Amino acid sequence: MWATNVGIQRDGCDLTATYEDDGFGGMVEDWSIVASQPISAGSPVLFVPADAILSSGMIRNELYTFLSSAEASLTDLGMEKDIPLFALFVKVLAEYERGEMSPYYYWLNSLPRKFNNGAAFTYSCFECLLPYAAQLAEAERDLFSKFRETLDYVMVTGFIEKKTRSNMNVLKWAFNVVATRSFLVWEGERMIVPVGDFFNHGTEPEVTIDHDEDGNCVFYAATDIPQGYPLRIKYSGPSDPSALLAKYGFLDEQAPGTFCKMMNIENEMTELGLTASNLLFYSNGEIAPEVYDCVLYSILGRSDPNLQQQFYDAYTSGDEETKQSFHNQYWEYTLQTIREHVEQTLQDLYALSVRASEKDVVTHPRLPVIHKHNEFVTNAFYSVRDQLNQM
Repeated sequence: MWATNVGIQRDGCDLTATYEDDGFGGMVEDWSIVASQPISAGSPVLFVPADAILSSGMIRNELYTFLSSAEASLTDLGMEKDIPLFALFVKVLAEYERGEMSPYYYWLNSLPRKFNNGAAFTYSCFECLLPYAAQLAEAERDLFSKFRETLDYVMVTGFIEKKTRSNMNVLKWAFNVVATRSFLVWEGERMIVPVGDFFNHGTEPEVTIDHDEDGNCVFYAATDIPQGYPLRIKYSGPSDPSALLAKYGFLDEQAPGTFCKMMNIENEMTELGLTASNLLFYSNGEIAPEVYDCVLYSILGRSDPNLQQQFYDAYTSGDEETKQSFHNQYWEYTLQTIREHVEQTLQDLYALSVRASEKDVVTHPRLPVIHKHNEFVTNAFYSVRDQLNQM
């Protein structure tokens, strides 16, 4: 009813709840948007008018008097890119305070109370993750802490009462709402699109997002979609399962692979212009070529910096012949390094599984999704090990 009253229009899709066993004796509720009828490619499935959208740019203009000092503080901390998210955070808190007087009351009241992302993790959760995933999750928790501190710079008079500012549960809820339900439109602009925020993530999405000249948001079918099929969008940011767990709190079981978890070659990754999204172990056992490149680059750096520079020059200039000659010459060292890393990581994952099994899932309700994440990574590493053993 609220959605219809504010001008939101659905065409051929419904909001549906599903329930899944979490593997620990509980059930997980998940709301998603599915096709209620066959949908042709290019057809609009959801229209959300500009007036219903929470836009960080509009909020910053609307609340400039209240936000200016806080924005300056974030800029001083080197967090200028996080200002749009902070503006949404403040706006959600302000609308929460208005209660039933808020035009967003019914939408806010429909949102989850429990989140499984990094900001919601406890320290016991971090203890059950490999370093890469733990680092990403801790970054989300740290961002929440910075936002909570920066809230003190938001002008107090008549805006966000002390009771709200000191309520940790409300603050974390508001942060998790904006962190998991907003998306980057362009540099410096983030939006939350009510109802559109119920689209789940898909590595190969069925739905695309567009904005018309009036600022309305329209979701279109990217392909022909049969009735009953889930409608998904691609969430912003890295699509690695560990990154999605930390940022959004779920496991993407359709992801093709996972970061190889080689935290000891981060400097080499940066020097070669690579990120975790490039260095993948695939679920079918394949290894991204960039993994071999980065491992060899690291090996050369430890043995002969001059050779490392030659490899770097070949890599950056696209000289595949020279690069391949290096790989041929040092293949045994590269292969051994990757094998040792895979074996050690599998041992670490087993130890993490044991550690998680010793914790109380009632006290630590995020353990089921962490377990699923670790299981996904474990299976990918087993597949890679099988592939390596055939080399």
